[in-house]
Amino acid sequence: MKNIKKLLATTVAGALIILLANSCGEDFVTKEFTNGVTDENFFKNESDALQALTAVYDIVSASGLYLEAAEVLGDCPSDDILELTGDNGDFGPHFKAASDFRFLPNNRFSMARWFDAYKGVFRANILLDRLPDIEMDQAIKNRIEGETKFLRALFYFNLVVTFGDVPFTTDVLTREEYNELARTDRNIIYGQMEQDLRDAAGFLPEDASDPVGRATRGAANGLLSRVYLYQSKWSEAANTAKSVMDQNTYQLVAGEDFHKLFSGQLENSSESLFEMQSVSNAPNFWSGSTENHRSIHWSPVIGWANWFSPSPGAYDQFQAEPADVRRSGSILHVGAVPTDMIDTDGDGVQEPFPSGDMNSSYFHDNQCRKWLPEGQPMSSGNSFNVNFTILRYAEVLLNYAEAQNELGNSTEALSAVNQIRSRAQVPDLTETNQGLLRDLIRSERRKELLFEGQRYFDIQRWGIAEQVLGPLGYETGRHEFWPVPVSELDLMPNLTQYPE
Repeated sequence: MKNIKKLLATTVAGALIILLANSCGEDFVTKEFTNGVTDENFFKNESDALQALTAVYDIVSASGLYLEAAEVLGDCPSDDILELTGDNGDFGPHFKAASDFRFLPNNRFSMARWFDAYKGVFRANILLDRLPDIEMDQAIKNRIEGETKFLRALFYFNLVVTFGDVPFTTDVLTREEYNELARTDRNIIYGQMEQDLRDAAGFLPEDASDPVGRATRGAANGLLSRVYLYQSKWSEAANTAKSVMDQNTYQLVAGEDFHKLFSGQLENSSESLFEMQSVSNAPNFWSGSTENHRSIHWSPVIGWANWFSPSPGAYDQFQAEPADVRRSGSILHVGAVPTDMIDTDGDGVQEPFPSGDMNSSYFHDNQCRKWLPEGQPMSSGNSFNVNFTILRYAEVLLNYAEAQNELGNSTEALSAVNQIRSRAQVPDLTETNQGLLRDLIRSERRKELLFEGQRYFDIQRWGIAEQVLGPLGYETGRHEFWPVPVSELDLMPNLTQYPE
């Protein structure tokens, strides 16, 4: 997507799609444009279709998806992030509100999730509506359809796990039609995700190296296995995950390289199914046009940015197996030598954490390591060009292990989960009791996907939120989903703030 996003910067497609998705003014629908791009003179050829696809991809790196909200909504309310984290300023209160279970409709990140994800849905719907009439190579047309359906499923998945039953459409709507929408049973929306991802898997290639970052068959089936898992469709989840495994396209990177998956040093690796492609040399984080606001979320060099700090439990879960490479690959501990050596200024020298210009005060002596730009000068706000991993092969193995165990197939479950433990350099699991193995697989998922925006939603789908998060402020009936932004309620009279 680096190539895709660079293309977006030089094309008018983004502006076109935004206009189409928000066209509600009388002047817009009646004024005759004598030059420039309009709905009537666009969507004519392959180039137009590819530019429109670029505009759909652009939402992946929006604030409400994987630039910012993924960690805030998926990790901050969980037991992996320190519940007392946060500070004042423009962003801090919203981080802290998520951590403290103050799920308010004006939270910056939940609002961004709603508006950005729907922007992506609308752009996808428009492209899918216009695509059949474009004269172009059929194979390329099929691939564009597959990529667009993959992205639409990804956007709807983020909406459903965040807000529950949400307004749903696959059509191009007028403003008036949009305003009439109400909540749709999320089982219906899951059904559309499944169909979109099956279609996508049928159209997409196994490899997407040109350009890098585009959706593949593995990405479609990987996301589909997650969608099935969230619905407790164990057979379907296991079969779909196995289809990714049987591709023989993906493999886990070596244990000593685990931390490089998240540091910008091993992007789009053999383990990667789909990543948010971060733009290098983006503007400084103070700039309104930056692509890298993430730099101020947990940067260890900015003293007041302690918004994304590991909880004691996130660190302590590794104490029984201190050799687990996922601990030092996910969390930096002050003074831990030689496991937590890191290059923070780009001079190629690994030093004990903290080093150089890094802030010397950390909650419980711990700092999140994932997503730090190792080997770059961390004191520079515009150097945080680190991809965010959305889907990777380790998750596929965990999906398969969880589904097989729920089906009573402990042998298959152990085979998959032990691939992950072998990479982590810890002994294999041997437990075959379904209940005990269930807990062990869940523990592996927490360790492996730490700080990747999935923990809170996993706890929810397992039905253990009250047990795990109750002591931190979680209340059943209040915190399953975020409320809809108030501005949407003003526009949509049939919409309720919470699911019924």
